[in-house]
Amino acid sequence: MSPHTRPRRRALGLVAGAATFTLVLTACSGGTRVGETTQESAAPEASGAEAGLGDVEGTLRIAYWGSGPRVDLTNGVSDLFVAENPGVTVEPESADFAAYFERLNVQGSSGNLPCVPQMQGRQLASYATQGALMDLDPLIESGAITVPDIPEEVIDTGRGPDGGLYFIPYGAAYDAVEINATLAEQAGVGLPEEGYTWEDFGEYITEAQGSLPEGIAAANLGGGLPNYFIAWTQARGEEMFEDDQIAFSEETLAEFWTFWEDLRNAGATSTAQQRAEEPPQTEQRYVAQGKVMLDSVPGNALTPGQATLSGLAPGQELTTVAMPSGEGGSGNVLFTSGWAISANCDNVPTAAAFIDFWANNDEAAALFASNNGGVTNTRHLQQQLDNPELPALKKHELELYQQVIEAKPPTVSYPAGYQANFETAFNRAYETVSLGGTSPEDAAAAFIAEVNAAFGAQ
Repeated sequence: MSPHTRPRRRALGLVAGAATFTLVLTACSGGTRVGETTQESAAPEASGAEAGLGDVEGTLRIAYWGSGPRVDLTNGVSDLFVAENPGVTVEPESADFAAYFERLNVQGSSGNLPCVPQMQGRQLASYATQGALMDLDPLIESGAITVPDIPEEVIDTGRGPDGGLYFIPYGAAYDAVEINATLAEQAGVGLPEEGYTWEDFGEYITEAQGSLPEGIAAANLGGGLPNYFIAWTQARGEEMFEDDQIAFSEETLAEFWTFWEDLRNAGATSTAQQRAEEPPQTEQRYVAQGKVMLDSVPGNALTPGQATLSGLAPGQELTTVAMPSGEGGSGNVLFTSGWAISANCDNVPTAAAFIDFWANNDEAAALFASNNGGVTNTRHLQQQLDNPELPALKKHELELYQQVIEAKPPTVSYPAGYQANFETAFNRAYETVSLGGTSPEDAAAAFIAEVNAAFGAQ
């Protein structure tokens, strides 16, 4: 069990008035390795119906977020699974990210979740704490789902507040510092060295600003980005949340906002007004437009960002580095996506086989090609890195992900309602500092009180 998880169970509503679900673990008794894979290591002892789950057959409802190519790739993996398991039919349901969870909330409140819903760590608690999902640990113990090639730090991102494993991560996203390497070279600062600290980061930004062309800021103002702050706390070895409340201190948050205010007041960042007017699309952020030298973006945003920059400033190149670290270790955390099994699933053998297939099948991993974060199976990751046809930018994204994993990133257990109650309020609170003149100390105290009250009302 990760040190960030604690043995407890709570009943929290998915939406206002939603009923509490009962987690049914009886279907997890026994187990089986269902669905042959190409994995050669750590083969389980039981297979097929021998372990008691039953036959892999019938219809399986799955649900996931995505559009365009991701839909085609996800359905393509499902087709491979069906081809390997005659008699199985997969019924997919897809939507964009926001609409997906809105629909999942409705389905959850009526006890009609798909057998295999896609899940992400920041939303997990809203479902796991009320018994809407099965604990998958018994299925791993039985051999029905095998994960020997997925690092423990990655597996732990699928655990709920009670320590139970509620989804198997197949793709891991991470935050990175995206840098216009061309501008950094022109400014004479190059790239930060591996293992650089937050203090180094501030000095790097300040030094670069003195040599950049007029009108270009060294950094996009980052005080309102929760992911920067998560990296700040993890580098200090501090907890973000505990018992569904904020665990970091007012002082820690005030120091973070002071860090960015010092840079802003020194003219080393974009202005507060510019930051408020920035396009929300990652590929249209100021760093992708060549208006700032660096910003924090998802690690897999390098390719679309470079496409934008190449159209606006031909010859300039973007790259990414890990987030700043500190005495507490790595500042990077993982934001994983994976497959869960709903408590109301009536086809657990096939659901387990489907998840095992995603976790271990070489052909499936090659087809999906880390489309939703770096592939979590380390064997598959190396296969993709060894592929001579892998585009250079994608290879860099995966190599940086591999670096993040090797640093053994900490796991953050997010309370139910994290995105709705924390992320929006975080940016709004910082704007009271950068635009309204509130002191970092007063803003930090008000923010923590507001968010803890919202978490308590869940």
